Amino acid sequence: MSAPMENQIRNLRLAFENGKITRDLYAKNLLRLLELSEHPTAQKVAAAFIVGRIDQALLVRNLGNLRPPSPPAPDPLDLPPPP
Repeated sequence: MSAPMENQIRNLRLAFENGKITRDLYAKNLLRLLELSEHPTAQKVAAAFIVGRIDQALLVRNLGNLRPPSPPAPDPLDLPPPP
C-alpha cells in the first residue's frame, strides 16, 4: 500500500472516529480507497457496517482479507546485473 493511500485511509478513519463523517460515508470511501468498490462481498461487509451489525475493527479486518495480495518482489537472482 502506498504512503499517500495510507495517509488517506488514516485521515478517513480519524474523521469517522471524531464524528465528522457518517458510517455510510466512511464505508463507501474506504471501499474506494482499497479498490474494492465493485467487489460483491466487500459491498455486503460495508452494508453490514452501515446498519451497525459489525463494528469498525471487523469492517477493516474483513476488507483487508478481501484485498488481493500484493505482487511478490522480484527474485534478486532474476534481475539483470547492474550496469
